[in-house]
Amino acid sequence: MLNGLYVATSGLMMQNRRVENIANNLANVNTTGFKKDVPVFTEYFPTEKEFPQNFIRTTDYNKAMNSTVKLSEVKTDFSIGYLHETGNKLDFALTDPDTFFVVDTPFGIRYTRDGSFTVNENNELVTAEGYPVLSNIDDDNPQPIILPDNYTVTETGVILVDGEAQDQLGIAYVEDTDNLQKVGHNLYAAVDTIPQQAENPGVTAGYVEGSNVNSVLEMVRMIDAMRGFETYQKVIQSIDSINGTVINTVGKSV
Repeated sequence: MLNGLYVATSGLMMQNRRVENIANNLANVNTTGFKKDVPVFTEYFPTEKEFPQNFIRTTDYNKAMNSTVKLSEVKTDFSIGYLHETGNKLDFALTDPDTFFVVDTPFGIRYTRDGSFTVNENNELVTAEGYPVLSNIDDDNPQPIILPDNYTVTETGVILVDGEAQDQLGIAYVEDTDNLQKVGHNLYAAVDTIPQQAENPGVTAGYVEGSNVNSVLEMVRMIDAMRGFETYQKVIQSIDSINGTVINTVGKSV
């Protein structure tokens, strides 16, 4: 009976994590450049690496835990969101889903899909938090972008003035987006990889990329997760009731 309690409890926790994840996605449905998270669950099974002594892995406890579920990882879906036209010259969107604007933060270089920029008192291109957008990251020492007058930006991120190149937006190409880790403020840190300057990121001026969260689908997932939570909750209550009945019955008969 305890095995069923373990299984039901792990299922309850799984549905709770799903609800938390969906709630966070829905909260960012209007966040520019936001990428939704998708939890990945796997069946728990004691591996030889975790329990090198075979007699531990074959204990009744571990056998009972074999059919439980655990959160394996939370993957970020980097599919591109809908592009919204703003008409603002300081807004930029990227049509290549594997490319990111490069910004300089107090915690180091970070990457973002949020291209809704402004300029500070030094006429530097900055994010909403005031972090400078850097120039071509393949240069030895990329600097904050200072926008000249009457500029245009090409699809490759080159800043033109009267048809001549003046600078280039720092736009990173990330071959494997699994190496990006969310660090808050719509920013990502690169882990075990060094992104290079993107050759053709598809810069679109006057547009921003919306969130890739589909609110309707997320609501359907939320309802499914809540129903699953309630089901496992009832299973646990039933098991607890049965255990109580067995204990009282057996206890009185002994």
